[in-house]
Amino acid sequence: MKRYLPVSAFALIAGCLFAGSALARDVTTVKEAKTLRDDSRVTLEGKITGRAGDDDRYWLQDSTGKIRVDIDDDDDERGLVGKRVRVTGDVDKNDGRTEIDVDHLRIIK
Repeated sequence: MKRYLPVSAFALIAGCLFAGSALARDVTTVKEAKTLRDDSRVTLEGKITGRAGDDDRYWLQDSTGKIRVDIDDDDDERGLVGKRVRVTGDVDKNDGRTEIDVDHLRIIK
């Protein structure tokens, strides 16, 4: 029984590392998001750089560009401008513009 403990511990650690790297790969860049079809599901990470006109629209910027994100008014109370966030939502293409209709937001820092 004692011989299997180190192997089990190794398998657990390896599984956690694999899961962490899989999550990192699930993040889409802004550049990639702009090429996806309407209603595609995406997760983006970046910095909220400012408001984008309407009450609940902001600019999210990563190293590949910026995109407009539509964030529910409930999340607006957190003072999002200047914060690094991870958002998940659907690509919304209207009038030649692409934005993300955000369902989930997490402040990273």
